[in-house]
Amino acid sequence: MNTFKRILCIILCFYMLNSPAYGFTEKIEPLDESEIKTNIEEEYGLKIIYSQVDENIDYMDCMLVLERSLRRFPEGVIKEITDYYSKMGIETNVVINKTEKISDLFSEYVLADKSATVYINALQNSMYNDECVASEESTIHELSHLISDYMYEIYGHDKMKNDFSKFNSGYEYGNWEECSDIFINKHSAMSFEDEVADLIWYTEVHPELLRTLDCEEKEIIHEKIEYLAEAFDQCFDSVSENTKLWMEAIPQEPDKWALETITQLKNASIIPEEFDGMYDAYITKENFYTLVMNVVESKLGADELSNSFDLYMQEEYVSLDPVKGEIFINDGMTVPDNTLLCSNKEVIYKAYQMGFLGHEGANIEPDSYMTRLEAAKMFAYIANGQGMDISDYEVINYNDLDDVQDSDKPFIYYAATKGILRGYGYSFNPNGYCTYQETYIMLMRLYNIL
Repeated sequence: MNTFKRILCIILCFYMLNSPAYGFTEKIEPLDESEIKTNIEEEYGLKIIYSQVDENIDYMDCMLVLERSLRRFPEGVIKEITDYYSKMGIETNVVINKTEKISDLFSEYVLADKSATVYINALQNSMYNDECVASEESTIHELSHLISDYMYEIYGHDKMKNDFSKFNSGYEYGNWEECSDIFINKHSAMSFEDEVADLIWYTEVHPELLRTLDCEEKEIIHEKIEYLAEAFDQCFDSVSENTKLWMEAIPQEPDKWALETITQLKNASIIPEEFDGMYDAYITKENFYTLVMNVVESKLGADELSNSFDLYMQEEYVSLDPVKGEIFINDGMTVPDNTLLCSNKEVIYKAYQMGFLGHEGANIEPDSYMTRLEAAKMFAYIANGQGMDISDYEVINYNDLDDVQDSDKPFIYYAATKGILRGYGYSFNPNGYCTYQETYIMLMRLYNIL
């Protein structure tokens, strides 16, 4: 009976490995602006208002910028704020204005008695796109003000301000003295409210800049980030210690057991410079795919990689909209909708073509964390693409696989048998997240068996 089950698992495993090719050739429905708008309103509790309603105005780029900005923050945080304000009789809005001046492309946040509103300005009818919109960074910055105002309400404005004054060790707001270890920038040094919003903004968008400050160890600015992370934990039910909130913005040292491997990968230029100092934080899916692609391409070479997985990259071309008579640039990529939320679309596009994402690619959230099960499946895809026998594994009696589908267990057994992903005694922790340094170890092992 056990032999029959194992054979059945192998058959299912190979069926899954072949299925992504079919998924890639499926027709992908175009993005729908109104659907994105509706989904944002429902998921985040926001009310999106167009200041000018005109069938000739396309707000698609605005919706994408807004969605990417909202997804930057921990899941559930924005919805907790809008639910709280709703109970207080305050409506949380996003107002999109049309402007004719490129100098007016900005975002703004205003908290009033009955409303909390983020304003986004869009410039219509540019030559190459339907619209230009206030940047994602600008939108995230205003959302950071929305979040910080809520934290003052829940955690206590005066308490936070007093604690920050202790961090500042005598430095007063309004007196910028080029102290990078005290303030992020001149704007942060203007007021307590500006500093908190800027810290939230930078930790979400540019954690590498904070992590790689010109210092050898943690500075006051990192202590402030740790303080805010603790305040987040107390203010939001959706944030927990397991999220390791903002760990990427704090300098880290690798554990001794990972140091040699990390040094080897760095010397081989496999770990990008922007990942320096990222060890104990959980790795996002987009960053995981980026590192895996670096390892595979480094070992196989670009030509063999393309041949093994039948890769091809579309070239950009200029098209003419026959209805609007407008020129636009098309990069030729046909990918799941959510890849538009990724910073490195080319890497995700390759991973999708190679079958790493499969049918799940349509729902990829680039900022979500990579689980050990997902990592094991990806390594099996790569091995299979290189002609390795992924049915060559030992069944290991881990005690925490009851919730894992039978069709997924061979991936775990294969990764464990080959030593790429090892368990913790009798446990595998399939739904646990991978840290950066754990990922570096896995990738070194993958590199050695390719």
